[in-house]
Amino acid sequence: MTDSDLYATPILQLISDQQNQLPPALNKVAHYVLRHPLKVATMTIDELARASGSSTAAVNRLARALGLNGYIGLKSALLDTLQAVVSPVDKLRQQVQQRDNGHLGLGEQLQVASSNLQHSLQAQQETAFAACIDALCTARRVYVLGLGNSAYLAGLTAINLAPFVNDARGLGLDGGNENAAYRLAAIGADDVLLAISLPRYSRATLQLANYACERGATVLAVTDSPAAPLSAVAQHSVFAGVEHPALTSANAAALAILEAITAAVMTRNPDAVSLSEELSDSVLSYLHLASPNRSARAATQRKP
Repeated sequence: MTDSDLYATPILQLISDQQNQLPPALNKVAHYVLRHPLKVATMTIDELARASGSSTAAVNRLARALGLNGYIGLKSALLDTLQAVVSPVDKLRQQVQQRDNGHLGLGEQLQVASSNLQHSLQAQQETAFAACIDALCTARRVYVLGLGNSAYLAGLTAINLAPFVNDARGLGLDGGNENAAYRLAAIGADDVLLAISLPRYSRATLQLANYACERGATVLAVTDSPAAPLSAVAQHSVFAGVEHPALTSANAAALAILEAITAAVMTRNPDAVSLSEELSDSVLSYLHLASPNRSARAATQRKP
């Protein structure tokens, strides 16, 4: 799987394309498969039915609706596509559940972050990422939206983008949902909304993204999978792995993607070097810098 895009594979692309036309019972199964493709590749039909809150009959009907030979055909397609890869996060979760104390060590949690980064790498399509960068670089204004825990990611991204786009505005940190809606009111056809939505998804983020679409703006999403509500609204989506054995949603991969977006925008700006120099000069007085004389004295004192 290292050479292919996870959500661009034929079986997952087929499910993604058809999920909105499926009956509710089948849509529940499709949603779960898109959220957890690696896990489903190793599950029995009963396990998938329980995990998705559906039934074995619904699982089989979904497979047939996709033109496959029941659940055996669906699982075979997933195994062929995913090479029977099992999520390291699921393995770790099982290990923790078997322990008496249930503790998570630092090394294990760094492995979780690494797994999410690898999942994100497999899930990406460079064309979607490139389209996001094009939109951000040509926008009249860039609004960065994140609510709940995603508010901090959005705030950091807006700050980092500010010197390199025409006008970057963070939404969600000050004043909550109401203030975010107020600040988004002027968005128009020449503007871009970069929205961040990770489980548990904020309903307000989806509502504001829909409003931006109605106003003719371009909506870009950083979310976790094609099954995420924001994926249906955004013109372009970039996916981050968010699995964690304890937390509702891990943020490390999403942060890495947002940093990649910032860096790509920055390097596209022809004035990036001069802007970076100006920024460095402007904050120089606030930074701790070792005095040359003090450093020299310290070096002399260390000599035998």
